[in-house]
Amino acid sequence: MKFPSLSYRPTERLVNRISLQGQWRSAPVRTPNQVVHARFLSTVTPSGTRKPTDDKVPPLGTMGPRKPRIDFKPGPVKPATLGADQPPSHPPSKSTSRRSSHHHPPRHVHPPKPFQVELSAVELAKRDIAEASQQGVLEAPPADAGSLKRVFHQALQLLKFYFRALKAINTHRKQVNGIRKRVKSGGALPTRAEVRFIQTFKRDALKLVPFMIIVLIAEELVPFVALYFPRMLPSTCILPGQRDRIALKGRADQLDALFRNRGVYETMYKEGQGTGFLHVRSLKNPVAVCSLLGLPAWGPSLLAAWRIRRHLKSVAEDDDLLRGEGCGRDLTTPELYEALAERGM
Repeated sequence: MKFPSLSYRPTERLVNRISLQGQWRSAPVRTPNQVVHARFLSTVTPSGTRKPTDDKVPPLGTMGPRKPRIDFKPGPVKPATLGADQPPSHPPSKSTSRRSSHHHPPRHVHPPKPFQVELSAVELAKRDIAEASQQGVLEAPPADAGSLKRVFHQALQLLKFYFRALKAINTHRKQVNGIRKRVKSGGALPTRAEVRFIQTFKRDALKLVPFMIIVLIAEELVPFVALYFPRMLPSTCILPGQRDRIALKGRADQLDALFRNRGVYETMYKEGQGTGFLHVRSLKNPVAVCSLLGLPAWGPSLLAAWRIRRHLKSVAEDDDLLRGEGCGRDLTTPELYEALAERGM
């Protein structure tokens, strides 16, 4: 340990005695007007006893090898730094940031793959019946049934399924009447689920008569109708496999319409960019808009414009109901997909 330097006055003589670990040592005596610089070092007296644990301590430099360094891949991507000769970018203007916030669909270089079914209508019907039997919609044939008995059992189960589907439409009619009576009597307004239930029943009621004719005349034509004319089937008369195929075909048709009419949609966007709105009467190709929204695209332009106007009115009413019910936070995944498809997304 180090002690600071000491200075003495002329009239003083000083003898310092310092105790260092039990030992007394004398400091040198200096005459007046001399400055004493004393430095004392402490030494550690080794103890007489040795602990047995001292032998277990490894000497310095004999530690074990270090663990190998773990290299995590992929590592974090480092941001690219600007060079010294590269000028800093200017902050984006309000118009640029506002314009970049709009989402533009990706431009497809190649046309999307058309919806194709490799199986024949009979094979599709067999597969739909097998999937419905696995899901419990139809009763599966006995395990020991022969080919003829199996075909007869499946045909009978299909007739039962369509009969129950037609009865379900009648049950839905009674439920719709109950909702309307409740609203007329001053009860609670219909929820979004009830509104869509009423809309589905109206569509099913219009499809009921032609579908009954198809089932009574030729039941084997139902797979063809589900494949090529899916809008003719009531919602209660669709098997799970047919429902998935109809959704895939509708999605493929929307992608094909986006690819074929991309120029039309970009022109519409530029025309309504200033106000944010575009009137239906100013549409130059309303048939292309019907294809994008999943509406029937056949017929003249006036009929297509009427379909668009009716569809947009229904979507606006649905938006009000969604805002009143938490902006769609309670929607299931199939309901969310359906809502996006109705809005052309």
